[in-house]
Order: sequence, then structure tokens, then C-alpha cells
Amino acid sequence: MKCPVGCMLAAMILAGCQSPAPSPGLGDPYPPPINDPQISVLSQELQPWLRFQPARIDQEGARPMQVEVPVRNLASRAYLIDYRFLFFDEKDMEVGPSMGWKFMAIQPKQVARLKAGALGPEAKSYRLEIKWSN
Repeated sequence: MKCPVGCMLAAMILAGCQSPAPSPGLGDPYPPPINDPQISVLSQELQPWLRFQPARIDQEGARPMQVEVPVRNLASRAYLIDYRFLFFDEKDMEVGPSMGWKFMAIQPKQVARLKAGALGPEAKSYRLEIKWSN
């Protein structure tokens, strides 16, 4: 017994209406520690024009961590950026609340110092994020 053309067409339509099975998560193609940098320039156009000097970290005793990262503008024009620091505990879990974005104007060929402090003594490391200012 053969199925009429209408029956085949209905089967094809029903098969096409089914949602696909969820896909499994894929591993990150970039190996650690490259995939989790301490400094992330989120606006790709800024990457060639900003250079970072080693961070200065002040963390003594029970005082909250203080971080200062000098950044040089290599361009011949000023850049208006937003930046924020995220702080992490000894287990690499983010310590809240997260810092809001801060504004900074970096003048041509000058060094600016991006600064922040953790709110509590549990912060053991940090990440700096930078993007164009809105």
C-alpha cells in the first residue's frame, strides 16, 4: 500500500515544524589564561591605540584591594572611554556589587591612570574592562 502524495507532503511539513534539539555547549577554543585576560578592551577599534603598563596593586592586611593601571594613548587625538574594574575572590568568583562604568578622557600621547578599589577585603584579583564612552 502506497501513501498518497498528500500524506507524504503532510509528513514533510510536520517534520520541518519540529524544533531542533538543543546543542551541547562547546569548549572555548582559546586555552587559559589567554581566554580570561586581566585587561579586556571591549571596543575592537581601540585595541591598537591603547597600551597598558603593569598594574599597581595595594593590598595590605584587611584593607580592600586598590588597583591602578596606567594606560597610554598612542594616537594623535583624544579618546573618550568608559572603564570598570571587576573584583574576584580567592576562588575566582566575582565579588559584588559590580562597579559601574567610569568616564575618562585620554589625551593624545598621554598616560592616564585608571583606578578603583574593591568594597571588601575578600577581593584577591581583578579584571579591567574598557570600551568607547557612550
